[in-house]
Amino acid sequence: MPRVLITGATGPVGSSLAEYLVQQPNLELSIFKRWRSDARVLATVQHRIRMYEGDIEDAYAVTDAIEQSQPDYVFHLAAQSYPAASWGAPVATMRANVEGTIHVLEAVRRFAPQARVHIAGSSAQYGVVPPEAIPIQEHQQMRPASPYGISKVGQELLGLQYFDSYGVKTVVTRSFNHVGPRQGDRTAIQTFCRQMALIEAGRQEPVIQVGNLEPRRDYTHVDDVARALWALIQVAPGGTVYNMCSGVATRIGDIVEMVVQRGRVPATIYVDPTRLRPVDEPVLRGDNTRLCELTGWRPEITMSQIVDQLLDYWRQRIRDE
Repeated sequence: MPRVLITGATGPVGSSLAEYLVQQPNLELSIFKRWRSDARVLATVQHRIRMYEGDIEDAYAVTDAIEQSQPDYVFHLAAQSYPAASWGAPVATMRANVEGTIHVLEAVRRFAPQARVHIAGSSAQYGVVPPEAIPIQEHQQMRPASPYGISKVGQELLGLQYFDSYGVKTVVTRSFNHVGPRQGDRTAIQTFCRQMALIEAGRQEPVIQVGNLEPRRDYTHVDDVARALWALIQVAPGGTVYNMCSGVATRIGDIVEMVVQRGRVPATIYVDPTRLRPVDEPVLRGDNTRLCELTGWRPEITMSQIVDQLLDYWRQRIRDE
């Protein structure tokens, strides 16, 4: 019976992956969560999992979870995962992402050397890419434009170094934008949907405040990501890197328009200068050919379906509040 451990399991990808994996036959699932993270997102799978608590920056807690669970597969998703937050907390971002990855890899090397390890990188590693290099392929030079992007480069290089030096079977994904329920309201599309839900409830003026509307981003639903990760980790050779993306880039302004059109009351759009970042990559669109050819995976959930789902999610959240 294969044993799987997920770090960062209360995040949007981690919780969706946990829900997907408990549906697989003859699989033993363990999760490592930060002690103060809300475990209610795992309520539907809690009876099927072993739970370890700690902090990814605590080497002892990470080592204990890996030594006890003896995983065959590790999905390392725990991270400070917000590029915007990394500008104000660059050191904390490095500690969580780079130090945390060292703790995972060291524990695997010492106590679960048989395990395949997935490390979640990011499209932010690429930084600003020239138009002629779109869609972005894995051989594109990395020039990250944020402390977050730099931390993800560090995670990837550590994973590849542990494969080269110790034979730890690491697989890296450079993940473009993932989206789904349980993500919170710190990403653009979530803030749009949350604001519309508040407007519908009469709790916000009928104005959706936004940042830069011109960037184009490649979105993949977390349920599609979960399918891809499980398919990938079983077959990918160690020391390899894959873009995790839909291959389609949608303009942020067009997403806002979708939200407004689907709203139950009229709303206008206002560009708030405080929401603008120091650097914003104009286009992030990935080439997922390498991933698709290896696994046969294809994204299934469209942007229209994503907006509908997130609006319903935030309407329910607002009602519950």
